[in-house]
Amino acid sequence: MSKLFYSRLAFTNIKKNKSIYLPYLMASTLIVGLCYILRSVTIMVEQSGAKGADYMSFILGFSFWIFATIAILILLYINSFVMKRRKKEFGLYSILGMEKRHISIVIFFEVLFTGLLSLVVGILGGALLSQLMFLLLLYIVGIPSPLTFSIPLDAVSMTIVLFLYIFAFILLYDIVSICRTNPIDLLHSSKEGEREPKARWLLALGGVLTLGGGYVLACIVGNPADALLMFFPCVMLVIIGTYLLFIAGSIAVLKLMRKNRKFYYKPQNFISVSGMIYRMKQNAAGLATICILSTCVLTTLSFTVSLFIGEEDTLRSQFPRQIHVTCTDADKASGALMNQAAQDYAKFYGFTVENPFGYAALEFTTVKDGNHFQSSADDFSGQYYSISCIPLSDYNQASGSNESLAPDEVLYYDSDLTEEMDSIQIGNLTYRVKKAIPSPDLFNNTIGMSRATVIMPSLDEVNRLLADINGSSASYQRITRYHYYFDVQGDQNQLPAFYENLRDGFNKTVPHLSFIKNIDDTRDDFYQLYGSFLFVGVFFVVLFLIATVLIIYYKQITEGFDDHDRFQIMQKVGMSDKEVRRTIQKQVLMVFFLPLGMAVLHMIVAYPVLCKIMTAFSMTDTTPFFICTIVTILLFAILYFIVYQRTARTYYRIVQNMN
Repeated sequence: MSKLFYSRLAFTNIKKNKSIYLPYLMASTLIVGLCYILRSVTIMVEQSGAKGADYMSFILGFSFWIFATIAILILLYINSFVMKRRKKEFGLYSILGMEKRHISIVIFFEVLFTGLLSLVVGILGGALLSQLMFLLLLYIVGIPSPLTFSIPLDAVSMTIVLFLYIFAFILLYDIVSICRTNPIDLLHSSKEGEREPKARWLLALGGVLTLGGGYVLACIVGNPADALLMFFPCVMLVIIGTYLLFIAGSIAVLKLMRKNRKFYYKPQNFISVSGMIYRMKQNAAGLATICILSTCVLTTLSFTVSLFIGEEDTLRSQFPRQIHVTCTDADKASGALMNQAAQDYAKFYGFTVENPFGYAALEFTTVKDGNHFQSSADDFSGQYYSISCIPLSDYNQASGSNESLAPDEVLYYDSDLTEEMDSIQIGNLTYRVKKAIPSPDLFNNTIGMSRATVIMPSLDEVNRLLADINGSSASYQRITRYHYYFDVQGDQNQLPAFYENLRDGFNKTVPHLSFIKNIDDTRDDFYQLYGSFLFVGVFFVVLFLIATVLIIYYKQITEGFDDHDRFQIMQKVGMSDKEVRRTIQKQVLMVFFLPLGMAVLHMIVAYPVLCKIMTAFSMTDTTPFFICTIVTILLFAILYFIVYQRTARTYYRIVQNMN
């Protein structure tokens, strides 16, 4: 036998099965290219020396390995579709005298050809686009950079090594699956699944309980900190519940419909329900995967885009003024010292101070149990809170109010308050709540947990509370801080030097200086952080879309081959061609649009949790997220329908050509 026989046979197989292999080649090439681009951009960011490059490269590098892991699973899953369509062909080879080792050699060359082509084209395409993507990232994060073309060799070598391992694993999986199956099973593999599936009620009930548990957890999450902790358990419960419901629950529901004789024994319902039972047995896992991937697309895209476009609102919530200066051990002179230091330093650079305000605050993390704030957060019996205690004079001056308080009274704000409280206890001290106040946005309370603001009669009362809390806590001592905010007006070209020496200017007259922040430098940090999230999110969305489109495509092919026999049976029992087409089209529409409906339901239930996670990212206004979610769902639904329409043509062509 010629040494080139197996390689020629493998090449011929790929060519003759182009309807199966071409989408697989395109997907693997795109995934290789995306992996190379992501790794290449990570290296270019590391080498750029730009401000914030360290944590940008960390986000990109960490995302690369997550991306690679998901890519492996997707390629294996898609490869399983390819092998399923080829098993009958391999069975025929066995009947004609080829041994399993010969078939394994053919598979080796098929994987070799597809792997090499994917690697070469993917890396070449990625090399052409990587610099453009690097510039796009720099544009998103607001860092200027000249256009230079480079191909990081580390990215090339890592991509090659990674995908050599992936394709080697795919080859091993294919060979083992062939070797573990006898030729007769291979030849008749296309007939697998024709027995009527059993209704697995326990699995169906488990799916309902698991999915319901995930939904309930998502609905009862109380604050942003809990949302971050509970998000992953919710996701896992929803994924498990989705698979169980599609695999077992759908068949159980269809069999219940069949038991309803008045409904079932009608020609249209009879054929639809019977056909759907077999379709769901063969396609349930794939449809559940489409549902999960669709949910990933909706969540990732809406979340990352809304984070990016909401950056300015987030900045304004954290910076009511341009500059924020703090000192510790606040006393009655802190405000005057801060104001004088700001005036003197601004004057040195030709600036004037605008819109200044300040306040003293005792701020700490605690646990709330009813109306009692514990003196220490070490007690896990309640809900975590961030609490700020502010003197009345500072509150009135900053907010323009004219409130008054008795010695034992306070004004109170609670982010999670559902009903008014008459009194609160902080540590060992009890205060009567005069009234609830609206959210004091001027006082920097944007933090990813429940929060409370307590306006106290005087700074002396704040210090009395501080002494009580420190006396009751053995873990660490708390302190009061004075927060001072102000804008500056003048020559904007002097701002970099003004910011650079700002600490030195305040250190001259302000004791116990703590930290100094400005909105411009923080804006750069935000854009780099959220811009990196958006950039990576686009890569994951493309990956999820590739997987979704391919699974839909291969399922349409599978449906086409399976429905050929059903077409003939239906026509033989007297149904017209029009009736057969309408019946099968109805089934196909139900099967392929069920995952989309389920994904939208997942997104609706997850929306409140995602809003709370947005708050943990300091995004208090969730309107952009709501708009992004609606737009994303609409765009994805349109894309989903277009993909269905395109792949449905392949389905009908297969059915018609075989008749």
